[in-house]
Amino acid sequence: MHLKSLTLRGFKSFASATTLKFEPGITCVVGPNGSGKSNVVDALSWVMGEQGAKNLRGGKMDDVIFAGTSKRQALGRAEVALTIDNTDGAIPVDYTEVTISRTLFRTGGSEYAVNGTPARLLDIQELLNDSGLGKEMHVIVGQGRLDAILHADPIERRSFIEEAAGVLKHRRRKDKAVRKLTGLQTNLDRLSDLRTELNRQLGPLGRQAEAAQKAATVQATLRDSAARLLADDTVRLQATLASTSTVEGEDGNDRIGDLEHRRSRTEARLQEIETRLGTLDAELENLRTSESRTQTQIVRARGLAQRAEDKRSHLLSEVASLGRRESKSPEELRSQAEHHQQELGAARKAVEESAVALDRSQMRKEELALALKKAEDEVKATQLAITEAIKNRSALQSKSTQARERISDLASRIESNRAEIDTASARIAERREELSTAEAAVEGVEAGESELDTEYESAKDAQTALETELDELRAQQAKTASELASAQARAEALSLGTALEADLEDIVNADLPGVGSAVTERLSVANGFEMAVAAALSNTVSGVLVDSGRVALTVLDHLGEDTNVHLTIPAGTRTGGTAGRAAGGIAGRSGESKSLPTLSPTADGGAATRWLSDVVSSDVPELTELLNSALEAVVCVDDADSALSLIDAHPELTAVTVHGEILTATRVSRARTASGTRLSSQTALEETRTSITELEQARSRIDADIDRVDAKLVEAKTVAAAALEELHSSDAAIMAAGEEVSRITGDITTAQTRLQRAKDNEVELKTRLETAESEARTAESALAGADDVEEVVDTTARDELSQQVSQSSEDVIETRISHKAATDRAQFLSDRVDSLLRQATAEETAREQTQRTIVRKNRAAASALLIVETAQNASTLAETTVSELGSQIQVLVEERGQLREEKGHLGEELGTTRTELQRLKDMAAEAELAKERFRLKLEEIENRAGEETGLGLERLVELYGPHTPVPAFDESEEERPYVRAEVEKRHKQATAALKRIGTVNPLALEEYEALKERHQFLEKQITDIESSRKDLMKLVDEVDRHVERVFSEAYADTAREFEDIFSRLFPGGEGSLSLTDPNDMLTTGVDVHARPAGKKVKRLSLLSGGERSLVAVAMLVAIFKARPSPFYVMDEVEAALDDLNLSRLLTVFEELQDSSQLIVITHQKRTMEIADALYGVTMHGDGVSKVISQRIP
Repeated sequence: MHLKSLTLRGFKSFASATTLKFEPGITCVVGPNGSGKSNVVDALSWVMGEQGAKNLRGGKMDDVIFAGTSKRQALGRAEVALTIDNTDGAIPVDYTEVTISRTLFRTGGSEYAVNGTPARLLDIQELLNDSGLGKEMHVIVGQGRLDAILHADPIERRSFIEEAAGVLKHRRRKDKAVRKLTGLQTNLDRLSDLRTELNRQLGPLGRQAEAAQKAATVQATLRDSAARLLADDTVRLQATLASTSTVEGEDGNDRIGDLEHRRSRTEARLQEIETRLGTLDAELENLRTSESRTQTQIVRARGLAQRAEDKRSHLLSEVASLGRRESKSPEELRSQAEHHQQELGAARKAVEESAVALDRSQMRKEELALALKKAEDEVKATQLAITEAIKNRSALQSKSTQARERISDLASRIESNRAEIDTASARIAERREELSTAEAAVEGVEAGESELDTEYESAKDAQTALETELDELRAQQAKTASELASAQARAEALSLGTALEADLEDIVNADLPGVGSAVTERLSVANGFEMAVAAALSNTVSGVLVDSGRVALTVLDHLGEDTNVHLTIPAGTRTGGTAGRAAGGIAGRSGESKSLPTLSPTADGGAATRWLSDVVSSDVPELTELLNSALEAVVCVDDADSALSLIDAHPELTAVTVHGEILTATRVSRARTASGTRLSSQTALEETRTSITELEQARSRIDADIDRVDAKLVEAKTVAAAALEELHSSDAAIMAAGEEVSRITGDITTAQTRLQRAKDNEVELKTRLETAESEARTAESALAGADDVEEVVDTTARDELSQQVSQSSEDVIETRISHKAATDRAQFLSDRVDSLLRQATAEETAREQTQRTIVRKNRAAASALLIVETAQNASTLAETTVSELGSQIQVLVEERGQLREEKGHLGEELGTTRTELQRLKDMAAEAELAKERFRLKLEEIENRAGEETGLGLERLVELYGPHTPVPAFDESEEERPYVRAEVEKRHKQATAALKRIGTVNPLALEEYEALKERHQFLEKQITDIESSRKDLMKLVDEVDRHVERVFSEAYADTAREFEDIFSRLFPGGEGSLSLTDPNDMLTTGVDVHARPAGKKVKRLSLLSGGERSLVAVAMLVAIFKARPSPFYVMDEVEAALDDLNLSRLLTVFEELQDSSQLIVITHQKRTMEIADALYGVTMHGDGVSKVISQRIP
């Protein structure tokens, strides 16, 4: 797998579509600063899913879109497409090539695609994760990335190794599962609270549903009897209305019918007249239109006859003019052509003679030219020989002179080299003395380093302990906040259950004098005894406190007769026995000293019996006295069996179970009231509010602890920073002294190298001096043997031949001119003969055409004469038609006048008829008004039926009329015939029974079923969530085991490779990786330790810039070799390196290319030399980057 191509469109400075094709091996991208090289790296990061604008060297993401220049407009989108060769199947898809593309629009939209198919960012990341690439982008090393890697914390260094090992996607799965677990736990807590609350509400609501069902039966009886009484009233009223006589209105109806018939007949005749008048108007209009059209045709016919006559006269005049045409005859033209033909023969003979003369002149010229060329070649050969001899002699003289100069220069250089040897020897001795002094300074500074290290480690440990304590407190704070929010939500839900019924709330909120609050709001009941108290006190706890009986009657008058409500009057004073009981408690009951009866504990561990007055209290003394009186002999037990046993033993007591059953010696009952539910909710609400208060206090304590620890942490950080600063100062001093030692050592090494190089130069210079002396002697000997050369050449013969060639050329030109003139004369005569012959033929054709034209125009004149005669006949016929149309128009006008007169008479008759008809209708309306009164009564009954039964009159009579039997709502009864007195009695009994039942919750049955269904649904949801939680925990454990194993292997390989790479990049140095917490491979970080040769450095920040770059490169290369990726991109990573370190790094690059593809952005010539291909990036004045490529063989 390797990168195959990268296409950029509108990305940063690449405004035009630019494609870079890559091959396996090393590809270098070069170019001047600011040309856009690093934009290539940004494009790779961006298309692979980079989401940080700062990592792309921008402020916001749309900065990657070409922003425009002074010469080019800004673009609206940026698009990058990366094609990866997947022949080896490293990416798990069924394609040998995978193209990933990303498009960003300036409007904010973004698109991803894989092989042209739209995809999500998550799809791209998972696809790349499978091949060792991820969001950390460790394979792309951009500008400044090396320093960021070096200064990364241990967890970030761990992420580089994890990404190369391909475990990031597993970590994402774990993180997603953990987030789901947190959400599941929150949902589970909420569902548990809801289930508990529903369990508390189900029992009371079930009893309310039972009461509502009984009330529904009574209400059905009440509705049935009311409907039957209404149906009976309807039948009686309809019979009365039907028996009303309308005989007196029959004569009036007959008279109205006659008048209606007469009016209809008159209106029909008027309509016929209107229709006929419309028809007459249309016919008159048509006749007048036809008359106008015919007169127009007369005018047109006369005009046509005149134009045809004019046309005939014109044609006859043209025929006369064609007969007078004059021109040359064809015979004269052919005679002239024969004369020019004779002249043409003589001209052609002259052309042949001039052609022969021209050939002779050209042959003479060619012979002279050959002789001239031969003479010039001889002259050139002589000149070349002379020149060669002169050049040879000059070369010998120059060689001799250069040899003498070189001898002089070498002698001078030998003297300079001897001086340099002396200088280097003296410098070496001087630097060795300085080295001894610097080494002594290093030992002095290192003496205090250990104590500073101890102080810093102690301060750091204290800081870490405080940070751990702060984290624990914040975890407690979050837990307390969560519990507080849950308690507040529970309190809000419980407050809804403590709301008063509508009637009670109306009384409390009415601000009536002498009216207090609801009884339940002034009671405090022990947890678990709410239903027992509500059953025993019944109407007392469901009422409202009032000051006196008179106030109670005033409240009842205020509410009206339809309201079912209870009012409680606290006792102002009691007898001695009761007062003593209020003060003394249970020991003074009724003045007796009987002990509380007890029962054996129940099988399930139930509590013993207790007086019910011991579990209820109030902050109102009068109400407390009333409660003690009402609960004088009431005992609370766990269940009905215990109650029966207690009643059998003590028949004078009343037993109440915690579920609300009441048992006495003569009665067993169960309470059906909402007060128990309200008391339960109120008790739970008070407990919840107490819990909220405790949690708020705990939160305040934790906040105070956090503030205290936070202050200590700030102080500890200050101390640690001061210790670190002192340690840095010490390290800087050690570093400075170490650098001085290294500098002096380097100077000594440099001086020794220069000394050795000077000695080697001295030997080489002496050898070159001997060679130069030998070459000088050889050159002087050759120069002495060189002869003198004659430098003049004889050119007389060549000059004579040149003059003869010029004369021959002039003769050829004159002969060519004569030949051209003869040829032109012959061509002119030939063209003239052809022209005369064509004119003769054309004249014959023209005469024939003129004759045909005369014949055609004579025929056209005859046709024009025929048109004149036809037009005159048509004009006469049209005049006759106009006369006939005038007669028809007169007849129609007379008929229209008669019809309009008849229309006036009929209109007067219609008015009289309508007046009489209206008078009769008014009389009929008065008769109908009498019947309307009966209908209104029937309507009133219909409205009542609609409001009370929801039925219309017909349906009401059909279902509940006197003819239908009365149904039985009790199994002991049977259907019976309708008797109004019995139905009225039954209606009164149902009304009284409903009043006795009192206020019921009409929605209790539906609410109970809904609450029961919701409870079952919650149980199922809780089971499903617990099952999902177990599955997620299993998935998290599985991912942890996989991540731990893969990271352990990857770390071991990376640490081994780092030691090997570091020893090669820093010969003699020591480098290693270590884990911050080896006992926890899931969370441990990775530390880097590096010590170059000759230095004692404990922190990476104290290394030089080049050394820091090499350490970061060593870290990356170790990851690359431990877990190879398909490709790596490096942007100027070797910029800070000297020549020696660059050579070491390039050796590592050459090793990497065996397993991976490398793309390097560089300015270094040495880096370019190892490349397999070069890309050059340039930018001209238009601000747009362009690319050129060169493959290196």
